[in-house]
Amino acid sequence: METLSPEFENDQKRYGQGLEEANRHYKQMLEYLATENRTLAKNEATAKQQSREMKEALTAIEQQKEAQIKECQGNLDKAKSDLAAERVKFEEDRKKMAAEQEKMKADLAKRQAALDESTAKSNAEITQLKNTVSSREQDIDKLKEGLPSADVFAQPADGRITWVDQKEMKVWIDLGSADGLRPQVTFSVAESGTADAEAAKKKGSIEVIRVLDAHMAEAQITSDDAKKPLMPGDRIYSQVWDRGRQVGFGIAGFIDIDKDKRSDLQQLKDIIAANNGRVDAAPDKSGQQVGKLRVDTRYLVLGKYPDGTMPVDGELRKSWVQLGDEAQRLGVQTIGLEEFLKLMGWRVDTRTVNLGAGSRSEDFPPKKVGDVLPQPPTQPTGIFKPRLPKVSY
Repeated sequence: METLSPEFENDQKRYGQGLEEANRHYKQMLEYLATENRTLAKNEATAKQQSREMKEALTAIEQQKEAQIKECQGNLDKAKSDLAAERVKFEEDRKKMAAEQEKMKADLAKRQAALDESTAKSNAEITQLKNTVSSREQDIDKLKEGLPSADVFAQPADGRITWVDQKEMKVWIDLGSADGLRPQVTFSVAESGTADAEAAKKKGSIEVIRVLDAHMAEAQITSDDAKKPLMPGDRIYSQVWDRGRQVGFGIAGFIDIDKDKRSDLQQLKDIIAANNGRVDAAPDKSGQQVGKLRVDTRYLVLGKYPDGTMPVDGELRKSWVQLGDEAQRLGVQTIGLEEFLKLMGWRVDTRTVNLGAGSRSEDFPPKKVGDVLPQPPTQPTGIFKPRLPKVSY
């Protein structure tokens, strides 16, 4: 014991510093040291692997640099050779200057014209490259943001319903002229008490018919559920209209809102414009793309993919691919035409069919009659709705 005690004390001080007093036994100390050794060995192996990878990357960069230096040196030698050849030619031309002065003037004018053309072409290329660089910088800023974050356009509701007149099928909302609201703007209605209007269940839709004050407007109920009527406090939301600013949209494909196989592209543009939105990119009458998508473009609205054989169909397919690539590159969300109109609260008017030799049986589909008989016009529909007094205005 007299011999072992000093050695034991020394081992306790030397190897047991990382352990508590109660655990300072040889077994725990050995396990602790073994664990530390394994950790150090693992870290050393990882560091060696990283060092090897960095050395390999450095070697690759050095090889690439050497190749670039050789390429640049070759270009420089070629330029020197070309310069020497040009000097020899210049000397020959100068010897003939006295005898061919008039010819040199004409040649100089020709060269000046070629120089001007080359300069104009270079300036056009520089302008195009600057535009490309600006576009790529915007793409880089978008990609730096990483994965798409929460949609800043869709989280909060645009406003709420303050009063409902069930008899007249009208509502009043807390938006007005100070918010940039104007008639014909449509809203979807969601239940009250939800922070995200887009995630809430849709109850119906309304359309603004009069702007009454800075924060008050009158709207017509365009659709609702009799079992779940619109009530004061319900939230309203629009995919197109946004308080105090314009929201951009792109349009691709063949737009047919009322399913009559005729283009309704202009009508869709008018719907977006009526809701204070803007069209960043869309096909024209010939199907060619006009405009470009932007980083802040809200949606790319997709109509029907054109499968016809007409020239306009080919252009529509081309613009479809171009806009799709732009949307994927810029992170712009795509949405179908019907879903877009549904989220807006837009109601498609009843389609009319022209009678004549071109009429088809498909234009008159049968309508299924439900089990519930229509109620008399004087009888109120749906659940009980309390009568509300009309406002004075």
